[in-house]
Amino acid sequence: MAITKIWSIKKTLDKAMKYILDPIKAKYVYSYACAPETADLEFELTLDQNSRSGGINKAYHIIQSFKPEETSPEQAHEIGKQLLEQHLQGKYEYILTTHIDKEHIHNHVIFCASSFVDHKKYNDCTKAYYQLREASDVLCIEHGLSVIPPNQNKGKSHYEWQMDQQGNSWKTQLRIAIDMCIKSSKTFEDFASQMQTQGYKIKYGKHIAFRAEKQKRFTRAMQLGENYTEENIKLRIAQKDKLPIKKAKKISLKNEPLSVMVALENNKKVIESKGYEHWAKLHNLKQNAKMVNLLKELGITSLEEWARKKINNQEMLQTNMAEIKVVEKELANKQFVLKQLIIYENKKGIYHSADKQIMNFKEQDRLYKTTVKALKQANVKPSKQIKYEIHQQVKYLQNQREQLYEKHKEYQKVQKQDRIIEQNLTQIFKLNHAKNLDSER
Repeated sequence: MAITKIWSIKKTLDKAMKYILDPIKAKYVYSYACAPETADLEFELTLDQNSRSGGINKAYHIIQSFKPEETSPEQAHEIGKQLLEQHLQGKYEYILTTHIDKEHIHNHVIFCASSFVDHKKYNDCTKAYYQLREASDVLCIEHGLSVIPPNQNKGKSHYEWQMDQQGNSWKTQLRIAIDMCIKSSKTFEDFASQMQTQGYKIKYGKHIAFRAEKQKRFTRAMQLGENYTEENIKLRIAQKDKLPIKKAKKISLKNEPLSVMVALENNKKVIESKGYEHWAKLHNLKQNAKMVNLLKELGITSLEEWARKKINNQEMLQTNMAEIKVVEKELANKQFVLKQLIIYENKKGIYHSADKQIMNFKEQDRLYKTTVKALKQANVKPSKQIKYEIHQQVKYLQNQREQLYEKHKEYQKVQKQDRIIEQNLTQIFKLNHAKNLDSER
């Protein structure tokens, strides 16, 4: 079981580095694209070179804590390496240390807020944190460690997430409910009572608003269109047969993206709301038609052909991802060497008084010696010609990476489409199976 935490470092980068590198606490130390003894200085140089990225964060600090007596320092350190390889993808300099000073073994990671590869700042957001936590959990499972089960009150099912992504789910259901209640109401009070029966809470004020049972916020009726303002709802109730209702423009099937069909069986919303059931059935018919047309366009006429096509698409994506990893690893190596060559070449400039505001003489000397050592280990003899050649190699690799990422976007779209087709086919099989059972009875 591992618990992961992450927070930003805005000022005390050198103190944070000293803490995680404390030899009394740290059993193992590993660094990537920087040296432990000069990591804070190298981070500063990377941030300075990438000043166009903006922001005040200098670095990020990750703690990965393991359950007491469940893992060894060696295993914890290896899990930390694998986690960073996946999450940072070789784009950020970092220091990883494994501490054994407490009852529970834990990893400390400090990585630069700016990438030395593509000159972009790390995107610190909720999504990035959950990706980090999920990657940590997967690695723990692979190494035979326990994981914390997700909180029942947190997270969403795939269907809930997809409906949120579409953005119109609550509004679509609300329009259907309002239209139904208007048809069967004689007065506005009658209408309000029926809306409450449908499970909606009503908020009166300058603009009337509705909220479904599991909806977080109220939706103003006026946001649904001009036919749904409070004034027009009252008019529609009073003059149902006289007031023409503007119909939304029909969107052709080709212009709408394929989406997941709604499972009708044992669906609570379908059982509770006839309006939602009507919408869901219509939605499923549309998606079925789109899917059939799409499969025809792809030249797929059987399930066997679909299975082969799906596997082929997965293999293309995997090949593309493998190519990206190879290019990015090579690019990171070249960028690291180029960074060291720039430091070496500018060693005289580093001693200028303007630069002393950033680093004192001892720090400059320490950084220079670390650079010489790194270039020697890389078997690179500093020269302007070598620097030019590596710079050209970096440009070539960056261009190659961009081309691969463009292909990756297309492959991801295909994968998303394949997942939707697969889910819809499963739903159709369930419906057909249920119909066959009914006919046999």
